[in-house]
Amino acid sequence: MDLQSFKRFPRNIFAALLAILVLGLLTLACMTPPVWQLKQGSVSVVRWPKSGPQTFEVGPGRESWVSIHNVSRHVINAIVVAEDARFYEHPGLDFKEIRSSIAFNMEQKRYARGASTITQQVVKMVFLGPEKSIFRKFREALGALVLDWILGKDDILEWYINLVEFGDGVFGIKSAADHFFETTPELLTIQDGAHLALVLPSPNRFSRGLRQKHLTEFGHRRYAQIIEEMYKLNFITSALRESALATGDFGKPVEGYNPNESIKDEFIDPYVALPGDEPQPFGKEPPRKKKRSQSRTENTGKK
Repeated sequence: MDLQSFKRFPRNIFAALLAILVLGLLTLACMTPPVWQLKQGSVSVVRWPKSGPQTFEVGPGRESWVSIHNVSRHVINAIVVAEDARFYEHPGLDFKEIRSSIAFNMEQKRYARGASTITQQVVKMVFLGPEKSIFRKFREALGALVLDWILGKDDILEWYINLVEFGDGVFGIKSAADHFFETTPELLTIQDGAHLALVLPSPNRFSRGLRQKHLTEFGHRRYAQIIEEMYKLNFITSALRESALATGDFGKPVEGYNPNESIKDEFIDPYVALPGDEPQPFGKEPPRKKKRSQSRTENTGKK
């Protein structure tokens, strides 16, 4: 549009378009959670243990708070690999993972795989409730984009490790280190980090099994996958990888481990949490149901 055409453009239409733009921006601003509060210090957080919602003050300076610089980097890396492998690359939303999840859910014809980033989880834990709705996800996405813009990646991770639940009533890495391993966050090992990462998809269920100190068949596969990803991303050396795999089942080797031989090809399937049907990483595997055709064959053979 040249200058003359612009001058002839009806002023009332221009004003209407401008008003719509301003209104849209104001609406987005009102819908965006106040994530800038995380730059100012402590915030009030509502947590949802089984006993019911409780409000806590969380942030730097609080007794339960621990700086990311006082946490074993192995634990941080294991959590990033397990929860949000492209955390340092995306702008708060992982659009590649979103596309993959949409395709997978359409194939399954149900919601079987999420795509929430660590940044989105921080926004949800601090500012949004546990309800599941498109509106909540939209607000979560807006907040994640803004939070990634105003805070550094390590600052977001620091909030995450201090907020996330590792079991019923066990919130934050400081409590998790003491509760599960009787140590402090800076002394957690690679193995400890992978085990804590295994809990995160379903902390209330999986933390009970973690106390048994025994990996299930799925736990072996998922643990090895996390260690392999840490190695491929240069988070750990070859020697540390060997050690983590040789002692991954609480002092015993993970299944499929052979010294000096790569096992990464055996653990390439991505983890997909199916609501209500998540595989157990710790404890005992649930009994498998026999297929009807198999049962009929067995019964026929007995006659």
